[in-house]
Amino acid sequence: MSDILIIEDEPVLNENLNQFLSSKGYQVDSADSKATAKALLAEHLYDVILSDMRLPDTNGTELIEHIKEVAPSSIILVMTAYSSLETALDVFHCGAHDYIIKPFPLQEIEHKVANALQYKQLLNENANLRNRLHQDSENLEMLAGSSPQICELRRLINKVAITNTNVLIQGESGTGKELVAQSIHLKSQNAEGLFVPVNVAAIPDGLVESYLFGHIKGSFTGANQTREGAFRMASGGTLFLDEIGEMPLQIQSKLLRVLEDSQVYPVGSDTSVPVDTRIICATHRDLEQMVADGEFREDLWYRLNVVNLQTPPLRERMEDIPALVSLILKRLKVELKRPVMDIDNDVIHHLMNQPLKGNVRELKNILERAAVLCDDNTIRVRDLALQNSDLANLQLDESGSLADLNTAVEKFKQQHIVAALESTEGCRESAARLLGLSTATLYRQLDKLGLKGYVARSSKSVIGPIPSGDEK
Repeated sequence: MSDILIIEDEPVLNENLNQFLSSKGYQVDSADSKATAKALLAEHLYDVILSDMRLPDTNGTELIEHIKEVAPSSIILVMTAYSSLETALDVFHCGAHDYIIKPFPLQEIEHKVANALQYKQLLNENANLRNRLHQDSENLEMLAGSSPQICELRRLINKVAITNTNVLIQGESGTGKELVAQSIHLKSQNAEGLFVPVNVAAIPDGLVESYLFGHIKGSFTGANQTREGAFRMASGGTLFLDEIGEMPLQIQSKLLRVLEDSQVYPVGSDTSVPVDTRIICATHRDLEQMVADGEFREDLWYRLNVVNLQTPPLRERMEDIPALVSLILKRLKVELKRPVMDIDNDVIHHLMNQPLKGNVRELKNILERAAVLCDDNTIRVRDLALQNSDLANLQLDESGSLADLNTAVEKFKQQHIVAALESTEGCRESAARLLGLSTATLYRQLDKLGLKGYVARSSKSVIGPIPSGDEK
């Protein structure tokens, strides 16, 4: 059912329009002045607003500008007795969708309203399509792989998506909790509605209630226009509350009431607004422990934790890295506008042996940086290395590929001996004791590794002649 607001100061026409549109199945409110219209707009959201061009307390352009400010998603139709080109241009310039010349048959109004609603539906579908196209590519990356953990997660997503059950997603940062929520939404009965993500941790405590439940104009300092809030925006779709563990306790009780009653009270309003919104929450925190510590409401915990999904860290599904890398590189090729991008087998080997504490998010960042820095569109191990990263310690040959074991061992010996010499200011005897070697053995290693004349940065003296014999 679509909501329509009629703004017309002529009583007979106002009443006729109200009765006619109501008979067509629309929910209709009426106003006869700007003041009455403002009061209704502060309390309700309308799909279509049918307004006279001239009212006793304002002109049409001022009213249209006000409507666009407080209800930007409403489609505005203007009724006017003036059919000049100048009038039409004024109407469109202010943001009206269409206009109709008085007098008019009621059937023409019916046609205009139907077209306006169709236009609004197209706007929503286009927004949903853009949202879905973005989500699909991201979901493919995050949920790719054949590990038991990711296969089980995909199975559970398919099962819970077809229901309207509340879902709680738990997992480390970077494991794709929001993308799991998006996947559930796209497979659900609410897929045609909006997916509205809200990061609770990013909202100042004093604004959480307004952000979630909306507010009416003037309800608090800075409330210059009515705001519908995330719940009403997601009505008919899915509301994703990320970092739910950061929600203030006083807001938790109000969230619980919304979950129980399926209606919200905008800040500053005594009138409830029904919502039909699926709730999916996520957190990296242990909510059960927070309940025990008195930091999270136990009744809300039970309400949210109907179905619990765990997003596995990447270290528990390392076998999925090749599939993840392939999909991420396909996206980077488009985003970075690079030609065909190849990758050495050694790169996959190195990535599968890294802790990747930032999970898939870290993997994406590593590959994006490597794609930017690589030569001839081929990513090699050397392109992955970061300062102070474990990757920087890997031993590579001149081509940037993984060195063989003997070469790697010799390189490690060289670095370790140099470190010992630096820590002892170049003293060979002290360095030998530090390394657990005899002095003669250390000298032989220095000679073998090409460090015979090495001068420690902390010492100005040059290494003396190499003694003979083996001092045990």
